[in-house]
Amino acid sequence: RIRRSETMASLRVSTAFTRVAGVTAPIFGAPMAGASGGKLAAAEARGGALASIAMPMLRQASPQPGEDPCGSIAALENECVIFREEAPMNPMCIGFIEDLCVQKRGDHSLIMDAIAKVQPDFVQLFNPCTTELVRSIKSLPGPQPPLVIAQVGCLKDARRVVFEAGVDGVIAQGKEAGGHGLRPHLSSGTLPLARRVAELVANSGRDCFVLAAGGIVDAEGVAAALALGCDGAVLGTRLWATHQAMGSEEKKKALRGAECDDAVRTGAYDALNNAVQRSQANGLEWRWPYDTCGVLLDEKEMSMGLDLEGWANEQSVEAASAYLAKAFPLAGEGVGSIREVECAEVVVRRIAEGVPGVIRRSHALLVE
Repeated sequence: RIRRSETMASLRVSTAFTRVAGVTAPIFGAPMAGASGGKLAAAEARGGALASIAMPMLRQASPQPGEDPCGSIAALENECVIFREEAPMNPMCIGFIEDLCVQKRGDHSLIMDAIAKVQPDFVQLFNPCTTELVRSIKSLPGPQPPLVIAQVGCLKDARRVVFEAGVDGVIAQGKEAGGHGLRPHLSSGTLPLARRVAELVANSGRDCFVLAAGGIVDAEGVAAALALGCDGAVLGTRLWATHQAMGSEEKKKALRGAECDDAVRTGAYDALNNAVQRSQANGLEWRWPYDTCGVLLDEKEMSMGLDLEGWANEQSVEAASAYLAKAFPLAGEGVGSIREVECAEVVVRRIAEGVPGVIRRSHALLVE
């Protein structure tokens, strides 16, 4: 007899997303600025996910000759080399924060030049995923331009990118997500937004997959996204808390010890960060309505409530810079289920292998 655990291990989920991306897991590794480099992407890919590298937009201490200290195509190339060495047979996605790239050059040329240089299979766009940019990417010459995935935080933007821009995939990012997103009063929670976007696409007649994002860190969360009608889920915070992610080890450890109540979407992070960026020659600001960020707050910050953003706006550049170095780890509300900083490949594989079992348990709830 085959034991149930062995039967579950032999099963995997097949959706429009896994088929289009050519991956075995219904999981997309979010392109997180400051965390998602070649090492993390390769580990995600080996685990079965569609992996992504974030276009490097943070300031580099030692930029290459002729390169800007941020928005560096040379730095992106280096990360892509690492990925292709460590996961040579896997598809690759590059994530771009559109508005930051436009701030660098005043147009979309940084994004288009980067795509031409590294030749990704997929491009993920965020903030604000303009129709003009999507159409420019999809009209690139060559036998196979990259497929375009747009991340949106409200149904209005979902309608635009599906019907007007014609993207190949949509990420429905709920306000439970870590990192940047729409201001809370303009966005929806993951569950209602993902469900409505899935319905929208299902009734559109278009070949377009839907991924849910925000608060998803385990097999149960991925299975829930599938139950909503989505084709998969995005992992962000869960993959930041891995050995391969770039960034502060102290902030990774903070994710391990946090609870869901500690994660809050606030404008305080960007109030401090934008003050620092405005003082620099090559500074890049997060602008409304994307100038809020899902972060961890300590007890003192939490006690300030609505006054926290006002406090942040009053800080000097020096005080803001010092505070950002030690505070505000980026995190979504699923952070409470993270107990260890682990290998990203192990995390993705464990979650993917756990999804069929969650679906089986759900079926066991049915009675005649």
